[in-house]
Amino acid sequence: MMYIYLLQNYSVMHWSSLLRRGKEILNVAKPIVPKMTGPSLLDLQLSRVQMSTMAVKENLLVAGGFQGELICKYLNRPGVSFCTKLTTGENAITNAVDICHSPSGSLKVMTANNGAKVRIFDADSFTCLSQFPFNWPINNTASSPDDKLFTVLGDRVECLIADTQSGKHGTGTVES
Repeated sequence: MMYIYLLQNYSVMHWSSLLRRGKEILNVAKPIVPKMTGPSLLDLQLSRVQMSTMAVKENLLVAGGFQGELICKYLNRPGVSFCTKLTTGENAITNAVDICHSPSGSLKVMTANNGAKVRIFDADSFTCLSQFPFNWPINNTASSPDDKLFTVLGDRVECLIADTQSGKHGTGTVES
């Protein structure tokens, strides 16, 4: 069976190819009350989130919004597990979210946004494990399979490869 998740208005929908119909998994038009209390970066109530990005892996759905929001929901649990605003900047779009494994096998959430930071969260406690600042908005990021490196692609011609522990990086030019 194929699992397809898509953003539609203020909802995340699950499309079943077997049943040929969709089911709403997450609705962010109303105020969002997380089930877990965690160390949020900014303690703000989220509502009417216009989603910009999404990732689903191992029963975890992570979505980002146009105002810097981060929303995390386990598909096998009711309600939203965790939500926060990563930044309140004027152009605070959460451009990318990714779900990856740490070397120990635990799940992590990686975010990239126009606030010029890559953030890494533990997917169990939603504690922010690392923050790496850059000098320009970050459009995308991804972790290597061994979780020792991550890529940073932003509003520059260079693509960076950085160390997940220190954030130290080198550059490579993107050819078009």
